[in-house]
Amino acid sequence: MTITTATKLKGKLGHIIYRNDDFLIAVLNTDDGECVIKGSMLGVDKGEDVEVHGNWSVHPKYGRQFEIERWERPLPATEEQAIAFLSSGLVKGCGPKLAKTIVKHLGSSAVEIMMEQGESAIRHIKGIGEKNARTIIQSVKANFEVQKIIGELGQYGISTNMAMKIYKEYGSNAVSVVKENPYLLTKLDLVGFLKADEIARKVGVSPLSGYRIEACTDYVLKEKCMSLGHCYLPESELINETLKVLNHNQPEQMRVTREDVEKAIYNLELRGRLIFEGDAVYPKYLHTYEKDVACKLSKLTGCRDGEAMPKRLDAWIRNYQRRHGIVLAEQQREAIRQLFANNVLILTGGPGTGKTTVTKALIDIYRQKNPNAFIGLCAPTGRAARRLAEVTGMEASTIHSMIGFRPGEEPEYNRHNPLPFDFIIVDEVSMMDIQLAYYLLEAIDPGTKVLFVGDVDQLPSVNPGNFLKDMIEAGIPTVKLTEIFRQAQESQIVVNAHRVNKGQPVVVDESKNDFYFLYKEDPKEIAQLIKKSVLRFLQLGYGIEDILVLSPMKKGPIGTHELNLILQEAVNPPSPAKDEWKVGKTTFRQGDKVIHTKNNREKGLNNGEMGIVTRTGIWFDENGVGHEVLYCNFMGREVRYLKDELKELQLAYAITIHKSQGGQAPVVIMPVSTSHYIMLARNLIYTGMTRAEQKVVMIGTKKALNIAIRNNKIAQRNTKLKERLLYTDDKFKPVELTMQAGDRN
Repeated sequence: MTITTATKLKGKLGHIIYRNDDFLIAVLNTDDGECVIKGSMLGVDKGEDVEVHGNWSVHPKYGRQFEIERWERPLPATEEQAIAFLSSGLVKGCGPKLAKTIVKHLGSSAVEIMMEQGESAIRHIKGIGEKNARTIIQSVKANFEVQKIIGELGQYGISTNMAMKIYKEYGSNAVSVVKENPYLLTKLDLVGFLKADEIARKVGVSPLSGYRIEACTDYVLKEKCMSLGHCYLPESELINETLKVLNHNQPEQMRVTREDVEKAIYNLELRGRLIFEGDAVYPKYLHTYEKDVACKLSKLTGCRDGEAMPKRLDAWIRNYQRRHGIVLAEQQREAIRQLFANNVLILTGGPGTGKTTVTKALIDIYRQKNPNAFIGLCAPTGRAARRLAEVTGMEASTIHSMIGFRPGEEPEYNRHNPLPFDFIIVDEVSMMDIQLAYYLLEAIDPGTKVLFVGDVDQLPSVNPGNFLKDMIEAGIPTVKLTEIFRQAQESQIVVNAHRVNKGQPVVVDESKNDFYFLYKEDPKEIAQLIKKSVLRFLQLGYGIEDILVLSPMKKGPIGTHELNLILQEAVNPPSPAKDEWKVGKTTFRQGDKVIHTKNNREKGLNNGEMGIVTRTGIWFDENGVGHEVLYCNFMGREVRYLKDELKELQLAYAITIHKSQGGQAPVVIMPVSTSHYIMLARNLIYTGMTRAEQKVVMIGTKKALNIAIRNNKIAQRNTKLKERLLYTDDKFKPVELTMQAGDRN
């Protein structure tokens, strides 16, 4: 998009082409003719006189447009303008007849007088009561004060968009609120602490302000928990980390003390923003999740089935083997016995150990015992749910969909309205964070049987908690499958995944064609070889959706950001025949591989769903207003994105290993480089390898790979779920109930 000279335009708003909240695209009728303007303009409508300041630009598809930086609504200067404004519908309580009466009394400067004198300017006019006078004046002021507020807040580095959101929240008090306590903006999710701190410096808030110290303490606690997966921080760590942020680049006389932070922690505790438990400091919501998960799990494990007699169960197992022409290993039969012995069971194990086989057998045998039972299958992500549905032949959903999760609202299924299932199977449990575990368990009736399936050696959840590991270590009944079956032993992917998990180096048999290691040391050369590898697989007949390029990091020459640009240019270069849409620094082009990054119930999409960009276009809403949109195909279904919804969409030629969890693809290509030294860990490599169904290609150095394999120092997560499970009042007896498969062998 090319930019020309900055300027200003005056005119009357014509047709509104597109509007979304405060953003609009519209026709402006000026003395020189019509032009298209676009930007943030709150509370304006067709027919209004406006003055806009900004820049001309040329859109590759829609041509010349004027991009608004700021705007003004000039005060009416004539009687005709005053009447037109007051009767436009923008002023509540004032119609055409009353508008003429007001202007007759106050003259051409009627609106200016009303702004200055308030209700007293019109209260005496016949036909206007005290209540209506207040309504009219408030409405007039609201129409003009927003631009004044935008101007005042702009000098503190607050954008027009942000200023409008602040105005919506605080109205005419917006400026005074920001000047007194800019850190309130963090509660509106408009800015993070660091941006609020920058605004505070410009406003003149003291570095020693209690508002600042409390906001920083709250920020550090939540940021550390979210980024490191903790549910709490030790108090001393919270204080030290907060002091680092507060005192960075501060002169000695403005440095916050330890006592100041301790006082802030005390105040936040008094207001219920955080919870103390011994030396542990929790954000309130994480404390609630962890405590309630422990309580609900304890109640679930306290229930016993007790109906299935061992002899009868063994007969069912033999019947299943005969019907399906298979022989289950002793570990797999033990898993079935344990499910009927306990109300809650964890099934864990690495690739090739038969978790899927056991799951299918469990469903079949459970149905033999309970032919009329309702069975529910779910997983944390859409891809994992689809895989579960494929291997079981049953319907499966995401956990969010199963419980009817709605952001900001109570889920459809909860403790007052439990899920209508007798038996629930949850797959890929290693991905579950403490919040998701909380919502699922809240929706499960205490009498429901639950099977948790997952690989505890994979990466833990992205968000706080270590749900699967904590349950296993607390002694919740667990069967761990360890035997690699003969068919799986033929796969170098499976064999090497287990070798990595045991801390052993990978072994590449060049006579086989399922595992490759290509040596390159320079990160830029690694990136180019990744590109060549992708192009080669495409030549061999694989589709772009069959190839997962997995990187440990987002940044750097072999991070996902740079790899996506390289692969987009190589696989899907620009062409006059292809629609494309540039949003910020990202270009979405027809044919691009993309990933949806947020659960969105309205679109029927979940975090991690992958699709292909199909086209751009104009979509007309129910009011006939046109909107620029991008269309993507997700599993045969076309989904529409408005411009402001594209924050939920990213290019997916390369994704992080964390993002790949729950999904699989025929081909996995992974860079392994010391440039990613901080991310070289065994569970990361193991997780990436186990995403591959047919081929793994590693590109880098054996040195980097061996560093990762030796690094089994999994970052410790601060949680107390294990302790809560062990010492709850309704505690189960883990020693009696937990059995590792093979103990009966």
